[in-house]
Amino acid sequence: MSDEHHSGLLYGLEQRIPPLPAFFSALQHVLAGLVGIITPPLIIGATLGLGDWLPYLISMSLLASGIGTFLQSNRVWGIGAGMICMQGTSFAFLGVTVAGGMWVKAQGGGPQDMMAMLFGVNFVAALVPVIVSRFIEPLKKIFTPIITGSVIALIGISLIKVSVINWCGGEKAEDFASMNNIALGAGTLGLSSC
Repeated sequence: MSDEHHSGLLYGLEQRIPPLPAFFSALQHVLAGLVGIITPPLIIGATLGLGDWLPYLISMSLLASGIGTFLQSNRVWGIGAGMICMQGTSFAFLGVTVAGGMWVKAQGGGPQDMMAMLFGVNFVAALVPVIVSRFIEPLKKIFTPIITGSVIALIGISLIKVSVINWCGGEKAEDFASMNNIALGAGTLGLSSC
C-alpha cells in the first residue's frame, strides 16, 4: 500500500474506488467517448444510405462499447486490463466497411444485405484479437518496445497533417487558416492542456 502512495496514484490497481469518485470517473469517460462511439456508425450509415438502420447501428455501437468497457475494466474470465479503459468504435475500419457496403450495393444488394454483410464480417473479425490476445507474451519477443514505439510514433506523426488542417478550419473551409479558426484551435488546445 505504501508503494501506491509514493507513486502518485490515488487508487491502486486492485483497490475499490468509492461510489462518488467512481460515478464521476465513469461519467467523464462516457462523455469523452460518446461522440467517438456514435460518429463511425453515422458516417457508415450516411455513406451507404442506411437511414432506417442508423438507430440500430448507433445502438449496437453503444451496447458493444458498454460490454467491451465492462469486460476491460473488470477482468472477466481473464479478459481485460482490470483498469478503466473505454472501449469504443474505431475510425480505422471505415474505409473497408464502406467499400464492403458499396460492393454489396453494386451486386444488387439492399440495406438489409449490407447490414448482414457488415455484422457478419465484423463478428468474424472480432474473433481475431480475441485469439491473438492469448499469444501476447510470445509476441512481446517479436514486437519489442522499440518496434511498437516506432509504429505508434509514426501514427502520431502521420496525424499531424490532419490535425493542422482541421485546426485551420478543414480542407473545404472558405475561411481556411483565418484568425478565428486558429484562435478557436489555440483556445481548444489551451483548455485541453489545463
